[in-house]
Amino acid sequence: MSNIREQIHHKLSLLGKDIKNAHISELNNQKNLEGMAIGNDLLHFDYSKQRINEKIIDYLLQIPDLIDLKDSLQALLKGNIYNPSENRGVSHTIYRNKTENKNFKLIFSEREKIKSFLNVSLTDRSIKNLICLSIGGSRIGPELLDEYQSLYGPLNVYFCSSYDLLELSDALKRCNQSDTIIFVSSKSFQTLEILKNLDHVKSWYGRNPEINFYDHLYGISSNASAMTAYGIKKKNQFLILDSLGGRYSIWSSMSLPAFINSNYDSYLDLLEGAYLADEHTSKTSWESNIPVLMALLSIWNTSFLEINNHGIFTYNFRLRSLVKYISQLSMESNGKSINFESKESPFLTSPLIWGGYGIESQHSTFQWLMQGKTETSCDFIGLNDGLNKESVESFEMLLSQVLAMTYGKKDKVSPFKSIKGNNPCSILQMNSIDLKSLGFLLAIYEYKVFIEASILGIDPFDQWGVQLGKDIALEGKSNKEFLKDKFSSSLHPKS
Repeated sequence: MSNIREQIHHKLSLLGKDIKNAHISELNNQKNLEGMAIGNDLLHFDYSKQRINEKIIDYLLQIPDLIDLKDSLQALLKGNIYNPSENRGVSHTIYRNKTENKNFKLIFSEREKIKSFLNVSLTDRSIKNLICLSIGGSRIGPELLDEYQSLYGPLNVYFCSSYDLLELSDALKRCNQSDTIIFVSSKSFQTLEILKNLDHVKSWYGRNPEINFYDHLYGISSNASAMTAYGIKKKNQFLILDSLGGRYSIWSSMSLPAFINSNYDSYLDLLEGAYLADEHTSKTSWESNIPVLMALLSIWNTSFLEINNHGIFTYNFRLRSLVKYISQLSMESNGKSINFESKESPFLTSPLIWGGYGIESQHSTFQWLMQGKTETSCDFIGLNDGLNKESVESFEMLLSQVLAMTYGKKDKVSPFKSIKGNNPCSILQMNSIDLKSLGFLLAIYEYKVFIEASILGIDPFDQWGVQLGKDIALEGKSNKEFLKDKFSSSLHPKS
């Protein structure tokens, strides 16, 4: 397979030389723009503003068959993908299956437990606050869901993880021990930041001895023994599989705190959208397959147009945190160069993923995008349901920015006003703001990352770069002199 990847790299390198200096505005005159927009009832994908021609797209669409992508997708859907460097499986697609899989019984028994929990009114128990102690994928996904639903229900939901405890301290000032529950969301139940926050919460409850802290404590983890050892009651434990990576855990009970003000049906809507993405990706031809095209274009832009960063800009306020989610998903998965066979990928791997809420970004960072010397590829994501005047106008603003970013404008009289353009851009148009549409969108990006990794020849499910920082932090915690020996004394507090 490594020889095939080298052949693909060589062919695309030749095609890249032919088009590197071509301008998108000129290429658009040669394209069938209608043929470069695909989609369904949930999402439309327009890639007509990419720096490609027919010859390039024709070859890109051959790559999935060259790397046996259909077989890889089927293995992923069945839970048969293996993460060898961490010696565990990969199960996130099973979490949105509609029918029980006998090999993953825990997923479906836990789904019933989620249902039971969400169907009990916490207001009847006089609970007004939920504090979720979580970090990384255990926090970013649920926090996105909480914002996306824009629910201001009977419970206040706070997400906390800061190691300096300031975030948690601010939340506790708004709460009383009697009307607050704590969710500890940690796959390993060994994460330093979370355990430090948990100990602080425990001491806060200790100020009111009439309240039993453990009646108010819930845990979400793959480590049942650690939850039990800490004192979390069995009935308050939600289990996930060890094969479920944190950045893929949004489909599990990790997202339970985000649905505390809605209901179990809302959770099922999210899963339904992801399931439809499974169906779309596994059954749609390559030329009409959204994540396949997204992945192919990403490989093209990064390795062969040599664009080292990718901006994602959302044009709906509920999606303002989406970039954080996709950034972690993409860079923690594909931000590596050597695979578990100790071979280096011939391609450049994950670009920097950055961006933000487009309406704000176009009054700040877009200046750098428009007239800076660094090229950027972009995804523009917005809602155009045709029903809401504000969403339509926001989507029109999105389209105007795409034109400025890709076509640019020359000003011969005042060259300092000239905009080069030529930044490859794609448009993802959501047709509804419902949870099913969000589930579809998030799963599409998951598949994009997996397909990229399949082309690059790397394992998207391990994270040894992240692990090193954790290991050093643990060593420093156990040996106070360790970090002092590595840095100048001026960096340490006076004793």
